[in-house]
This record gives sequence, structure tokens and C-alpha cells, in this order.
Amino acid sequence: MEGRNIVPMTGDKPSGLDIDDFLPNKFGRLGFGGSQYYSAQSAVSEAEAFSSIVKGHDSMMSVLTNRHRQLEITHSLWCSKDAKTAMEHVVARHDLAVSVDLLSQLNLRPSIWNLDICQVLLPSIQELLQSKYEMYMTVGCNSLKLILKNFAHMIKTNIQSPVYTHGVDISREERYNKCKGCNDQLLSIRAFLLKRQTLQGKIGQTFRELHILMQALD
Repeated sequence: MEGRNIVPMTGDKPSGLDIDDFLPNKFGRLGFGGSQYYSAQSAVSEAEAFSSIVKGHDSMMSVLTNRHRQLEITHSLWCSKDAKTAMEHVVARHDLAVSVDLLSQLNLRPSIWNLDICQVLLPSIQELLQSKYEMYMTVGCNSLKLILKNFAHMIKTNIQSPVYTHGVDISREERYNKCKGCNDQLLSIRAFLLKRQTLQGKIGQTFRELHILMQALD
């Protein structure tokens, strides 16, 4: 995210959005996006413009169809197996748009979360925090805030307690390993947040709030 602008999720800062990013390559190279769209000197004819829009529509429909398909698969895995398996499928796809769709719903249902889900989703959350899109960053921040508020104390307590006592306690060892995995990922995210404490705007304020919440791990 260093050296690049954040694309806001509201329309109050339209200059942050480069329309050419969302146009077909040929269309963008011709300078049809942004402020050049209305230029009388544009070399793009009406026919060329319409043709490029149609091609772009087909590409976008393909993207949205695939996105919908992945969400259907995720829902099927959740119903036929369990939530963790469904989350693992989403993370394995490395599709941040699908991750955002899923996390947006999970953030509204804190009772679904457990250590397994935290451990599976933290890598995707870290990716979202590093996105240039404010909407992605915001969803990632909300998920991270939920984890810190509900699991930070548990994570800290379990990794500070000795794993091996008298006898064998498999469940305790498993819980320790989950907490250790979450803690390692959170420390990585914490290092990222520390470098972004001077970021301006609402997202910068949220990063600073998250850095304070991270102190619960100390």
C-alpha cells in the first residue's frame, strides 16, 4: 500500500478512482476513462466505444458468475461439512472479492466465530488490510476488531500456560496450537499496522484503534 492511493468506498472522493482500471485494456489505452471520456479530441469512435463496452460486459459477467459460483460452493460445504471447511475453501481460492462477501456476513454474526475460524481466516484478513480498496480494508478491520475483542484474552492466556502437565491433555494441546497460530498471525498484522499509524482519514484512525486493541496480546 506504500506509495499508492486508497480507493474510497464512498463517492465523496471520486478522484481516488481510476476508471481505466475497470475498462478493457484496449479501451483504457485509448484514454476513454476518467477525465478524457468527454474529450472532443478522443480517437475512440462511437462504434469502437460500444464494442469495447460489450466486451467489458462479457468479462465482468464472467467474473461475477465465477464469484457467485464460489459462494454457492462455500455454502454447500458449510451445510454438508462444517464452517471451517467452507472457510478453507475460500482462503484457498485467493479471491479477495469472495473473502469480502463472506466476511461481511460473518462480521454480523460473532457467535459463529471460534479459534478454528480465526486461524483459517487471519491470512485473508491480513491481505484485505493491505488492499488499495477502502471497502476491502474496512471489512478486514471489522473482522480483526471482532477477533481481538473476543479472542485476544483467550489467545494470550493459552500461549502463556504450560502445555505439558501431568498426563496427556490432547484438547489442551490442540487449543494451544490454535492459539499459537493465531498469535503468530496477529503479530505479523501488528507489525503492518505499526507502519501505518500515520495514515490519514477514517481508515488511518481505524488502524490506530486496532493497534491499541493489539496491546491485549502483551
